[in-house]
Amino acid sequence: MNKKFQVIGVFTGVGAKLSNGIESAIKKIRRDSIRVTQHGIEGDSVVNRKYHGGDMRVIHHYSQENYQHLKERFPEIASRFIPGSFGENLLTKELTETDLNIGDIYSLGTAKIQLTVCRRPCATLNYGYEDERVLKEIIRSGRTGWFYRVLEEGVVQEGDYLSLLESPFPDLPVSKLHDQGYGLEKFSDLDFLRRCYDTGLMDKGWKPKLQDVLDK
Repeated sequence: MNKKFQVIGVFTGVGAKLSNGIESAIKKIRRDSIRVTQHGIEGDSVVNRKYHGGDMRVIHHYSQENYQHLKERFPEIASRFIPGSFGENLLTKELTETDLNIGDIYSLGTAKIQLTVCRRPCATLNYGYEDERVLKEIIRSGRTGWFYRVLEEGVVQEGDYLSLLESPFPDLPVSKLHDQGYGLEKFSDLDFLRRCYDTGLMDKGWKPKLQDVLDK
């Protein structure tokens, strides 16, 4: 796998009403550059802090290949799958969930970041794309995107590179975390889930879920 990936888009957003009347900042706008800090991205709104935001999920990353998959899966609404519409802050190509491990550390522009978890998708995606099939396909395909925490603050712009520095947990693929949360073998590999939990990188969505499973 290539260890260096060019940034083809950076995005932030503000709250706006979706088709169901709920306010969300899921739809992002392309920016020339963004400043990432340990507690968030400057200018990027988090509307529902109960489920979104937090230091373990500062940057949401999505891939061009995932957008292409959605366009092919839903050709009649392909024009809706534009960069920024999935809620991502960072867009690259040639890198998807199957290439990544929990804990992977990267340089990104002048920042240093660490992969934490895959996104736990919710119905906001259906409202954002105005199609109730989208969420089901995201869960089925595992094309959720993933999050990073910020180890060293910095600035990122289109054309910068995401470069892998270290992979401390090569046996913890982020795609398997999604499969264990949503797949046919849901929460079946307790050893894997324990090791994910013990990294200390689980966010406020995954951490309590794993606690419940592991405490039983």
